[in-house]
Amino acid sequence: MKLEKTSRLILFIFLILFLVINALPLKTSGQQNLRVQNLNTRAEYETIQEAINAANIGDTLYVRNGTYYEHVVVNKTISLVGENKSNTIIDGGGSGDVILVAADDVNIRGFTIQNTGPVFTTKSDVYIDRSSGSRISDNIIRNSLYGIYLYYSHENSVLNNTILDNPCGMSLTSATNNVVSDNNFLHNSNGIYLSYSTHNTFSGNNVSLNTVYGFSLSACTDNVFFSNNVSNNTYGFSLMASANNKFSGNNVLKNEQGFSLSASRVNTFSGNNVSLNTVYGVWLGTSSDNAFLNNYVVNNQNSFHLTTSDSNIIYHNNFINTQANTTQQPICVESENFWDNGVEGNYWSNHTGSDKNSDGISDTVYIIDEKNKDSYPLMATFAQFNIMVENKFYALDVVSNFTISNFEYFYYPANRTTAVKFQITDNIGGKGFCRICIPHSVIEPPYAVIVDHNTSLYTNIVHDNKTHSWVYFTYYPEYKPSVISILSTEQLVWYQLWFWTVIGLMVVVIILLVLVIKYRRICSEQKKVIEACELKMHVLEHFGTARVFFENDVKRRKIKIKKFETKYHIKIQPHSNFEDMLRRMEAKKKEKEKVAN
Repeated sequence: MKLEKTSRLILFIFLILFLVINALPLKTSGQQNLRVQNLNTRAEYETIQEAINAANIGDTLYVRNGTYYEHVVVNKTISLVGENKSNTIIDGGGSGDVILVAADDVNIRGFTIQNTGPVFTTKSDVYIDRSSGSRISDNIIRNSLYGIYLYYSHENSVLNNTILDNPCGMSLTSATNNVVSDNNFLHNSNGIYLSYSTHNTFSGNNVSLNTVYGFSLSACTDNVFFSNNVSNNTYGFSLMASANNKFSGNNVLKNEQGFSLSASRVNTFSGNNVSLNTVYGVWLGTSSDNAFLNNYVVNNQNSFHLTTSDSNIIYHNNFINTQANTTQQPICVESENFWDNGVEGNYWSNHTGSDKNSDGISDTVYIIDEKNKDSYPLMATFAQFNIMVENKFYALDVVSNFTISNFEYFYYPANRTTAVKFQITDNIGGKGFCRICIPHSVIEPPYAVIVDHNTSLYTNIVHDNKTHSWVYFTYYPEYKPSVISILSTEQLVWYQLWFWTVIGLMVVVIILLVLVIKYRRICSEQKKVIEACELKMHVLEHFGTARVFFENDVKRRKIKIKKFETKYHIKIQPHSNFEDMLRRMEAKKKEKEKVAN
């Protein structure tokens, strides 16, 4: 009996467990049927398009993981957010555009968007049609004719997407002021294609392993490309009939051709690393008035090739070759270009010129051909550094055989001294040299150069154009790394001027005191002389008076003496004159002194 009750209990427990286990999938299945939620209204929908149709402007639609076989039309300003970009998939099923954006300020992120179908019948995974202000970010976009297509659209942002396995990763047609940053364009036929598009910015993108073009521009102007990694494509950057575009700080590596220009002009290429390209680092055909400045052109099979391309400006570049099957010597076919700016040219690693006048410029011209030469080849690699002074950036050009880093600007209010400091790393051993161009608006000459708290071995201003000074100096670093300071001595000169002015005034005061004392002494001596003269004159005056009295007395007594002689018959001999009397008095005085002794 007990066994029977136990068996019934066990059977009852299994029945309860069976019902619970079978109830859970039903509930989960119900949840899966409503996979899109409007986070503003909390309403849920089975499809993305159904949620969009019901949404209000500004709503955010949250799409849970799963595969959605839809063609989505976003015709209102909303945010479309996937739960996880690897597992939230919108699949076009082989036809049509997967997502068509036909409204402004749309936000799409967190999806895998794929499969528009056969190339010649479809367009793109994300097609932005005459829209502005939209943001496409953090998606995986693949297997379409165009991964992203911007058509007559402006001020959109395409950020942090991975776009791969498309004939064209991204295309812009008549698109302006868009930002395309930090995306990966991989394994497409063409990475990014632009036509008739202006004022767009491309930065921080990795455009690699595309079979034809990394970037391709056709009839495009005023676009900016900086800090992109463009590698392992047939063409890194290709320009056709394009002008006034700027390329800076890009790594253009291991392509067949790094930069390729056809019928393009007034473009600027600066601060790019153009290295290890297997045919040409830079190729120009019928392209003029372009500027190539401050680029590293390293170990390309051919550094530059110019065909019927004139008046291009090419200076401050580093042409370096360490591999036997590469060459830095440019090839110029019916072309004449400028290879220096009249003061400085390029650094050529195979140039063996000397620098006897110690200015950082080779004494020997670098000859490319009879129409192309670098008259001022640099004696070491060129680098440019930016420093900020009062919220404004200034560029400092440096030529040095040591590695330069960590540029900083300082102002010392205590003595009103300005300074630029930077580190040097000795990578060759021995004596180092540096040629640096300093804007006067940063530090005004004259300059003092300090290396590890000691003055440099040699310092000289080798060129000055009233707004900039080129300072050349040599040094032996004491430490690794060492610190170089370039100080403006102008303020120090003013302080020294004040110091020496005070010293000079003190010297003048002392000299004046000495002169006054000497003058008073002379005056005193002259006074004594005058007094003596006056006394002498006074004595002489007394003698004159006495003589007058004597002569008058003689005249007065002559009658009496005569009467006395007549009366007493005695002859009296009086002094004939006053001087005779004085002589007799002086004689009697001497006789008395003689008797006394």
